[in-house]
Amino acid sequence: MKKLFKHLKVNFQLFKYLITGSINFVTSFLIFYLLHFIIGINYTATFVITWLYGILLTYSINFIWVFKLDEKLQLKNRLVKYFLVYSTSFTFNIVILRVLVECYFINPMYAQLFILPFVMLINFYGFKLWAFNHK
Repeated sequence: MKKLFKHLKVNFQLFKYLITGSINFVTSFLIFYLLHFIIGINYTATFVITWLYGILLTYSINFIWVFKLDEKLQLKNRLVKYFLVYSTSFTFNIVILRVLVECYFINPMYAQLFILPFVMLINFYGFKLWAFNHK
């Protein structure tokens, strides 16, 4: 029974994480579109801006709602770990994005859509197992 409860808890956290990610995705995608296609900022610089926005938005939501930590919103230990997980997924994302755009001539918007599910999995398990781990 304990194993089942733990499994359900992980699935519910994943569901809430996906909602948080969806909010981040929609707002980040709109910012990306505005900065790159309307204003004309380079896609790499645009990605960095939306990535920083995403860190701040999702850290707050994940801490308070998804993983529901009992402590105050910490900007020391947990944010550093959170940032490192995000940095790992950022590096993965930007490398694959550049390869898809520059080597395979895929539109940056479509390339980012393809990469996103992988980044979400890296982040969820990095946050759950390390950045927000209670141990």
